[in-house]
Parts: sequence; structure tokens; C-alpha cells
Amino acid sequence: MKNKWLQAGISFVCLGVAMQIAGCAGGATQDMQRNNRGYIGDSGRKQDNAVNTLQAESKYSIVTPMMELKNAVVEIIGNNYWPDALLSEEELAERTGISSNMYENFMAEYQHSEAGIDMMIIIEAKEDSLAEVERYLNEYREVLLNIYENQPQNKAKVFASRIEVIDNYICYVQLGANITNLERLGEDKMVEHCQQENERAIDIIEKRILRKITVDDCMAAD
Repeated sequence: MKNKWLQAGISFVCLGVAMQIAGCAGGATQDMQRNNRGYIGDSGRKQDNAVNTLQAESKYSIVTPMMELKNAVVEIIGNNYWPDALLSEEELAERTGISSNMYENFMAEYQHSEAGIDMMIIIEAKEDSLAEVERYLNEYREVLLNIYENQPQNKAKVFASRIEVIDNYICYVQLGANITNLERLGEDKMVEHCQQENERAIDIIEKRILRKITVDDCMAAD
């Protein structure tokens, strides 16, 4: 009889532990679902092309299609792609003056270190804000040129940066990675290297954007 009561007690304890584990797991699942939800716009509709939807240890996860453009660049540039931290809408506006009412979507990533200035900004501008966004990016580039006037490597990177308009997308590409070994060869060599890296990035971004436009046009025609 004692054994039966002992077995029943053990079963009851195990059941309680199992229920606690299930409850914790359910809570964790709900938290994960909450953290992984996309940005919800004013209309309450989940934005398929939202940015900065998940924060983990000061980094954000980006929802496509902007992630696809960035990944395309990373595939081409490889380890020479140094930007590693994303700007929020507020940070983008603070740095460049470009506010959220000027664009449909954006991806802005910079190198999160005091010494590094590698950066890539891709903005899908609203049609009536295209010229304004381009102007703000050019002004931002001028500010950076003044800031890094006396820092040869950083000055070369900013000087070599590219601002490119592709349909309603505007790209600011400022890459180059490690150019320390080129500094002894002079500014021209550093600029040339960075220009080549930026050209590679712009080229693949342009191809992906134009391909997307072609696909969208075909779908609309159908």
C-alpha cells in the first residue's frame, strides 16, 4: 500500500513539473513571437519590407527585400564588407536629415567602431522626395569630408564614396575595409581601391533592383 501511495505522489510531482515546463516554454514562445514581429505601420498592416524589426545585443534583423540587397553586396565583397550595425529611423534622420516621410523603406548600416567609417545606405524614396533625399545624402557626404579632413584613410574612403540613383532607390556606398597598407602609397591609391569596392557594390545592387522592377512589371502585366 505504501508503494502505491509513493508511486502516486511521484506521478503527481512529475505532472506538476511538466506543467511548469510547458508554461515556461509557452511563455518563451510567445516572447519570441513578439520579438520577431515585423514593424507595424500606421495602417496596422505588417510591412513586408520593414527594417530594424528585431534587436539582439545592439544589432537588428532586417526583413526582406532590403536584406536581399545587402546580402547581395556581402556575397560580392565578402569579408571586406565591414558595416555591422544598423541605424534606426531616428538615427538616420539625426545623421542625414532624411525623415521617415521621405521614403517607403531603407537600410542604413555603419561600422560600429570609433576608428571605422565603412557604411552603406539604401533608401527606397517616395517619388516626390527622390531629389530631396539625394540632396540630403550629398550634404551628409560633405559633412563627413570636413570631419575627416585630417585623417588620410577616412578622408580617402569618404572621397571615394558613391551616391547612385537607381529608379526610386538612392544608394550611399562607402566601403573599402582595411586600407592601412595603401596609405604609404598615397591618397590616390587608397581612393582607387575604395572606388573599386564601391563600384562592385553599386553594380550588384543595380542588377538586383532592376531585376525586381522587371519582375514586378511582368506580374502587373499579367
